[in-house]
Amino acid sequence: MATPFTDVYNQFLSQITDYDLAQMPSSSAEDNMQLWLLGAVGFFSNCKKDLSDFDLTIKQFNTDLNHMEKQIISKFMVVVYLDTHLIKEDLMKQSLNSKDYRMYSPANQIRAIIELKSKINSEANTLMSRYSYNIHNLKDFFKK
Repeated sequence: MATPFTDVYNQFLSQITDYDLAQMPSSSAEDNMQLWLLGAVGFFSNCKKDLSDFDLTIKQFNTDLNHMEKQIISKFMVVVYLDTHLIKEDLMKQSLNSKDYRMYSPANQIRAIIELKSKINSEANTLMSRYSYNIHNLKDFFKK
């Protein structure tokens, strides 16, 4: 069986609030989410399924991902998504002088995004650890 990318996108979207993304044409929003998804896959290092087996034409993983695997990928998508916002905020800070930046930017926004990214990354790594130790059947654990 296969898992459509939209299954992971839906979990990702339930974790963020981004009005710019909501106002984009659906094809542009999906292109962005695909980039974040592909970036997130690299973080999921101990997945029991082959995440490199996907088809970009029909936008799906060629394997059946369970709920936990989709959740881990979507958490890492949030991390990649926050990276893009950090870069955007950093470039804005560089283009404005410090007085203008303080006027137009919420106080400590970059620091808040960094802290949020760290928290989400930690959550994703915790989920990944739980996933790697999740043993439903002890016989499967001891098989060679």
